[in-house]
Order: sequence, then structure tokens, then C-alpha cells
Amino acid sequence: MAQQKRTSKFKSSKYEAPKQRRITKEQIAKATYKDVKLLEKFISDRGKIRSSLITGITKQEQEKVARLIKIARELALLPYVTTSTYKQSYNRR
Repeated sequence: MAQQKRTSKFKSSKYEAPKQRRITKEQIAKATYKDVKLLEKFISDRGKIRSSLITGITKQEQEKVARLIKIARELALLPYVTTSTYKQSYNRR
């Protein structure tokens, strides 16, 4: 019998199309640590900084955004960790 090629449902991340940019290069270039609304777009609901694969920005822009988020956290403009309803909704300790 001839062997059939296996096709998987999921694409490897290596071959996926790049993500659409939600924010322009000019917005990131002009961004400061005071732009809390802009920086919140790069933080997950748990308070983690999203990766450049998810946000669709370049490595240099990602480094700048991460630096700005860390500065804003030090100045208490952004939280380090957000409160989650995980413990309350699943009765975890």
C-alpha cells in the first residue's frame, strides 16, 4: 500500500503569516512611559508583557515597549500583577 501524507490541522508557527500591526511605527516612536493607554495594549490580562509574535511588532520596537512598561511600573502608572478571578471562580488556594 502506498503511504499517505499526514496533514495536520495546526500550522507550525514557522510558516504562519505575520500578525497584522495594530499600532503604527510612528505611535511607538513617539511613545513615552506616560502613554498608559498605549502600553496597556502590550500587557496581558495577568500583567505579563506580550511577545512580539503576538503583537506583530519588530524586535527593536518590542525592546522599547518593554523598557517603557518597566519604567511605568516603577512609577506606579501600570500594575506589576493584576488581580485575577481565577482563585475565586475555581475555589483554588
